[in-house]
Amino acid sequence: MELYRFLDTRVQDAALNMAIDEAVHTHHLRGDVPPTLRVFRWRQPSISLGRFQSVEREIESERCQQLGVALVRRPTGGRAVYHRDEFTYSIVIGKRYGVPAGVVAAYAYLAQGLLAALQSLGVRAELSAERVSKQPSAACFASSTQADLTSGGFKLVGSAQVWKDEALLQQGSLPLDDRAAEFFSMLRFPSEEVREEALAQYREKTTPLHTFAANASWEDVAAAFRDGFSTALQAEFVPGDLSRSEWELAQQLVEEKYSKLDWRKERVRLV
Repeated sequence: MELYRFLDTRVQDAALNMAIDEAVHTHHLRGDVPPTLRVFRWRQPSISLGRFQSVEREIESERCQQLGVALVRRPTGGRAVYHRDEFTYSIVIGKRYGVPAGVVAAYAYLAQGLLAALQSLGVRAELSAERVSKQPSAACFASSTQADLTSGGFKLVGSAQVWKDEALLQQGSLPLDDRAAEFFSMLRFPSEEVREEALAQYREKTTPLHTFAANASWEDVAAAFRDGFSTALQAEFVPGDLSRSEWELAQQLVEEKYSKLDWRKERVRLV
């Protein structure tokens, strides 16, 4: 059985969380580190935006400031995710380790780890059969794609992916508790009526983990993810640490890239 790496980087701020994922991805592409599954938390409530989202059109920035919610842009696509009372994971792995080419095929391959993790928590889930189902909202969980896991018709896990050369970075979120109303108050809508309608539709299609596994703690979920991916990928995810080089690159990426929401417009030098 191959040995991969499992990281619990604990509580970090929003920019550093995104920077760590890119640093791990970069080092994996260089061949410096094995496939890596990371679980992590957020120093303060945060909203991560998909790589191509417009802050001006979709986010109530002043409301976020009032509530003390940090904004950060992800290297992956998709829509906004609210990081409060939720579980966040990322995985970096490449084609040489058996991941099929193509985004949809890679999602389906990695979904086996997510399904196994949920099953160990007592939750039977399945990969969404929907092609694309979008609601009038900037929120990730308001839309369904083939990358999502559902249980009983409710979306549980949302994931987004980015490929570079022969390896991918996949980031995902599993809400533990319902923070939808708080989240939707920070999303931009043309009217309060539309906001309430979107929130109602969101709650019809999504539910947090504690609906199905009321007593599952964050630590329980982390252990389930490690075991689930180990089983699905037939490799042992061994607890490890970031290398000094990964930490240094992550710090550089915070300063030059992820501390800014408009980083897509700038060229960042990587060491």
